[in-house]
Amino acid sequence: MTVSTAHSYSPPVNSSPSIDVLIRFSRLASEANSGSAILPLLVDAAIEHTHAAGAVVVEIVEGWRTRVVAACGVPSEVLRSEGDADAIGEELGAQLVATAREGGRTFARARTLPLVSTGGLFGALVLLCASDHEADGDQLAIAQALVDLAAIAVGRANQLTKLEKANAELLASREVLARSEKLRSLGQMAAGLTHDLKNVLNPLSLHAQIIDRAVARGDGERAKESVREMRAVIQRGIEMLERLRGFSRQTPEARTIEVDLSRLATEAVSIARPRMSSRKGALCRIVEDLGEVPPVLARPDEIVAAVVNLVVNAMDAMPDGGTITIRTQADGQGGATITVADDGPGMSPDVQARVFEPFFTTKGAEGTGLGLAMVFATMQRCGGHVALDTAPGRGAAFTLSFPASRPR
Repeated sequence: MTVSTAHSYSPPVNSSPSIDVLIRFSRLASEANSGSAILPLLVDAAIEHTHAAGAVVVEIVEGWRTRVVAACGVPSEVLRSEGDADAIGEELGAQLVATAREGGRTFARARTLPLVSTGGLFGALVLLCASDHEADGDQLAIAQALVDLAAIAVGRANQLTKLEKANAELLASREVLARSEKLRSLGQMAAGLTHDLKNVLNPLSLHAQIIDRAVARGDGERAKESVREMRAVIQRGIEMLERLRGFSRQTPEARTIEVDLSRLATEAVSIARPRMSSRKGALCRIVEDLGEVPPVLARPDEIVAAVVNLVVNAMDAMPDGGTITIRTQADGQGGATITVADDGPGMSPDVQARVFEPFFTTKGAEGTGLGLAMVFATMQRCGGHVALDTAPGRGAAFTLSFPASRPR
C-alpha cells in the first residue's frame, strides 16, 4: 500500500538496474517541489529494486517527531505510526517491525536509511525484509543512492519554502516601515496645516461682523458678497483638508495608471507647503517650473508621496531659508522627469554614496532614514529610476525619471 503518491514511478524497460534507475529517479526528484511529491516515489523505487517485502518512508515534522508519509507492503497500523526523530536508526526499524506484527504481518528484519542532505536530517527510508535474506550489495547501493537523491530534493524544497517565507516577511516589514514613515510625514504636514488653516479661517470672523453690520443697515448686497467670500474661504479650507486626507491614505494595492507628472507635482507642493509654516527658522521659497509632459505609468499616490518627501528634505537641509525648484519636463524619448532641486549646502561624497540606504540619516534622532529609501523603491516599482546631482556648497537635485507609457 502506498499513500500520498503524487506521481507514479515507472522503472526503465530493458535497462541497467543501476544507472538508468538513478537517472529516471533523479529526473523525477528534480521536478518535485515538495517532500510529499518525491517520497512516495522513493517507496515504489525501493520496492522495485531491492528484495524488501515492504518499505516505509517517515519524515520529521514539527516537535522533532516522525510520521509515516509513504508506505508499501505493510498493514494499515504502520501508516498511523508516529515516534521520536531521535529513534531514527535501528530503533525505528524495530518499532515498525513490531507495529507490522500487531497488524498481522511479520517481518524478519528492518534496514533504516536516513534522508540526510546539507547537514539536515529530513526522515528515513525503512526497508522491511520477510526473511533474513539481505539485499545484495548492488541493490543496497541503489537504495542508498535513491535515498540520497530524495534527500537532496526534500532539502531543496525546504530551502525554497524558507525563502518564500522570508520573502513574505520582508515584504510585510517593508510595508510596515513605509506606513510608519508616511505617518511621521503626515504628522509634520498636519502641524503645518493647522497654522495655514488658522490663516484661512481667520477672515470668517471678519466677514461675520460685516454681515451683521450690513443686515443692520439693510445692505443686502454687501451681506451677499461677504457670504460668497466666506464660502470661498471655507472651500479653500476643505481643499486643504482633502489634500491631507488623500496623502494619508494607505494604498499598497494601487494600480499603475497613466498620470500627468505636472499635476502630481502641483499636488505635492500643495501638501508640502504647510510644512514651512510649522518649521523654525527662515522660510523657503518654492518655484514651480512645470512644462507639458507626456503621460507616464505610475501609482499617483506613491509619486505624490515621493515628491513631498524630497521637498520636505530640501526644506530641512536649508534651516536659514533658500529656494526649492520643482521642474517637470519631457526626456525626448517619450518619458518624463520630475526634478526637486535646492540651493542648500549639498552633500559630501560619503553621504551621497549612502543616501538611498534604508535607515541612513543625517538628521539624528529626528530622522528615520526611510524617506529616500522609499523614493528609490517607488521608482523601481514603476520601472523608472532616481538620480542625485550634488556637491558640497552646490545644493542637491533629485531627478525622478519615468519611461514612456507607450512604445514609440
